[in-house]
Amino acid sequence: MKFKRIGTVIASFVAAATAVVALGTPAQAYGPSYCNSSTCSLSNSSNTSGIYFEMPRNTAVTMVCWTDDQWWNGTNRWFKVDSLYGRGYMIATQVSNQTRVGHC
Repeated sequence: MKFKRIGTVIASFVAAATAVVALGTPAQAYGPSYCNSSTCSLSNSSNTSGIYFEMPRNTAVTMVCWTDDQWWNGTNRWFKVDSLYGRGYMIATQVSNQTRVGHC
């Protein structure tokens, strides 16, 4: 009888844990920062020679870290970001709602 009760408790716990995982709130994909220009350049390096894509305005990005490199558009600060279009670098002047991140 004692083993049956322990088995029932364990089964209930497993079912509850599975429900939490299955029904948990989805993680925010990207953000809260975003592209503030009509298009924002996504680069594979922290300079303009690596630009490979132009993201549309208001594309959400998650800032990963920052580095100082080539001067462009009034600044030499570049942010490594994650976006719907992949991971790359954006010039700081094109990133709105900037969050605090460490140096790359």
